[in-house]
Amino acid sequence: MAYSNNLLVFCFFFSLWFLSSYARTNCSDFHFNGKSYDSCSHLHTLNSFIHWNYDVPSRTVDIAFRKSERQHGRWLAWAINPTSTGMIGSQAFVALQRSDGTLEAYTSPIDTYGTTLVKGDLSFTVHDVSAQNINGQVIIFARFELPMNGSNVVNHVWQEGPLQDDDTPGSHGMSGDNLRSFGTLNFHSGKTVAISSHNVKLNSRSKIKIAHGIINAVSWGMMMPLGVVLARLRYLPLQEYYPALWFNLHIYCQSIAYFLGIAGGGLGFYLGRQSSSVKQHTCHRYIGAALLVLATLQVLAHRLRPSKEHKYRVYWNIYHWCTGYGTIIMGILNCFKGFQMMDVGIWKNAYIAFLASLAFVAAVLEVSRCYLNANRGTATPGVSANGIEDKA
Repeated sequence: MAYSNNLLVFCFFFSLWFLSSYARTNCSDFHFNGKSYDSCSHLHTLNSFIHWNYDVPSRTVDIAFRKSERQHGRWLAWAINPTSTGMIGSQAFVALQRSDGTLEAYTSPIDTYGTTLVKGDLSFTVHDVSAQNINGQVIIFARFELPMNGSNVVNHVWQEGPLQDDDTPGSHGMSGDNLRSFGTLNFHSGKTVAISSHNVKLNSRSKIKIAHGIINAVSWGMMMPLGVVLARLRYLPLQEYYPALWFNLHIYCQSIAYFLGIAGGGLGFYLGRQSSSVKQHTCHRYIGAALLVLATLQVLAHRLRPSKEHKYRVYWNIYHWCTGYGTIIMGILNCFKGFQMMDVGIWKNAYIAFLASLAFVAAVLEVSRCYLNANRGTATPGVSANGIEDKA
């Protein structure tokens, strides 16, 4: 008898828990203040919901995107992407819940991974956007017209993240649900489909952007500094047996980097002409243009290099040193600019590790040079009396 009573009590509380959980996840049970929606969907990540009304003749959509968010100092966003299935190209509706509890809603076009969700007009007509907090649910309300591509199905993305100290959106999480919060939504049938991140096909612009980043990181960011370090091999005793080895390695490495840099720079300028976001990255673009100019001057100067005995050789050495190290510094700086734009922290850390390793090798070679000079009691071959390194 006692066992049966315990079983009944357990079943009673289990039923209450199930019904309360169902009520929380069944989106149609949520009550808005003075609004109602014909369709809704419980999205598969971030415990988010999308409600909407769709007027077929005018292709106008009224949406309410909501998420439980009791913590202040957070942002959330829902977006549709008319051109692709990811973040780049998304047209976002954003809500900020500031630390003082106030809400702000606005629109933001997303054209870079390093976006800070700045305010801007979307690529389609938006009639209204607002935000409310109803019983701990932050809700974005919006009314807009679907892009005129003839389809009722859209790619949509939703996201959340923290606000920074100045109440501007910070980066969202880079793992788990934050990387799976996108799919397709059919406003007419109400069907939502999750898209696996492994099955997302990059559009041509994304592929060009990735190629631009890889080529320039390898050329300006890695091979150019490596070529400078290779030139310091002339300080080793190996120089006595292979006197031209360091020079050939230096020239070949820098030449390959230069031609790769031209290809990567060309892709960058192409992206700039195709993207409306180029105004946001003018510093990156100008540094890239300066890199191409300096590197080209270096190549031309190599063809005009005077002999070692020529009276103007010392001035050529100064010119070669200044333009060379200027190219290296700007190349490294522009790589970090690119990492910031793409928001790829893991590759940035790997690049820092590469530069640290290269600096360590350069320091070892410099110590070796000083040690050998001290033992020989003579000046290092290839260094003139004024301290400017003389090239072969």
